[in-house]
Amino acid sequence: MKLLNTVITFSTLLLLYSCTNVDELSGGEASGESPVLFSAEATSPFSRAYIPTGMYDNFKVFTTSEKDGVTTVVMNGYGVKYIAGNWTYITDSQPLMYWDSTADRYLFTAGAPISAVSAISSEAMTLQLTNNTTESAMASEPLVVARSSADFGKTVNLRFRYAHCQVSVAFLKNAPQVASVTGITLTPDSPITSKADLTYYYDWNTPTPAVTTSINATATSSDSFSFDDVTIPAGCSDAVISASRYYCVPDANNPADWTVSLYFDGVLKSAPFQNNYEWESGKHYIYIFALDQKTPKLVTVISQDMTYFDCTDIIPGDNFSGEDMTE
Repeated sequence: MKLLNTVITFSTLLLLYSCTNVDELSGGEASGESPVLFSAEATSPFSRAYIPTGMYDNFKVFTTSEKDGVTTVVMNGYGVKYIAGNWTYITDSQPLMYWDSTADRYLFTAGAPISAVSAISSEAMTLQLTNNTTESAMASEPLVVARSSADFGKTVNLRFRYAHCQVSVAFLKNAPQVASVTGITLTPDSPITSKADLTYYYDWNTPTPAVTTSINATATSSDSFSFDDVTIPAGCSDAVISASRYYCVPDANNPADWTVSLYFDGVLKSAPFQNNYEWESGKHYIYIFALDQKTPKLVTVISQDMTYFDCTDIIPGDNFSGEDMTE
């Protein structure tokens, strides 16, 4: 599974920890050491990567340390939130944690938002997914920070990717005048997975932590997917995509037979089409239909990685101006 290189900095405020202070793993001052704190103002701990509104200013993290083959849970599903310009987890039940400077390595897993993470450990994480038009859950790249690493004792940078896939529609019609496409729907001929538990399994005994996944469907639906209207400019030879899209459960057992229905300049048109793609997590599928015949015809499906937009004037969970964007 390919993981995107968008970086969300996880400002956990981890501190160096002396091996003589075993009790410090639960918080408190690290006697004999000068604490090293991290903050947004001092270290610019996040790249201000564009996250679509609501995706997310919070995530859940599980952290363990390993020393001489012994594993210690450091953060048992801590909730991390973006508050007043910083990523923070400190609450009455989540004390400030410290790096153990004698540990061999640390392991980190995380999912967003907190509400989507139904289970998390160093072995596996389960996200609850639902087909929708606004947001996707996200999973972080499993991260190993070894004592020999230059990142040991520093801010932990977690890389996230979408857990859903995206489904969009676009239309081709080279017409001499402006054309309108309204009432757009895609309808499966039999129920598809609409809710599921997506579980990531982690193998830390490889040079790069290996990830495998499984899907457990919890609900199915045959409801139509409805898309925003499309206006095709006069003489346009390119496909015009609808502004709306669906975040869908990946790896769903989708039926091959679907129907596309729409109004072209007020005239109802519909046709069956074959959906031969098995939707994958983190992929964006654009179904392109030609409107040159009496009925819509699926001419191609573009499959591409869902990407974030890098921007310098954004904070997690906020809106963006659309300027200076790269994809």
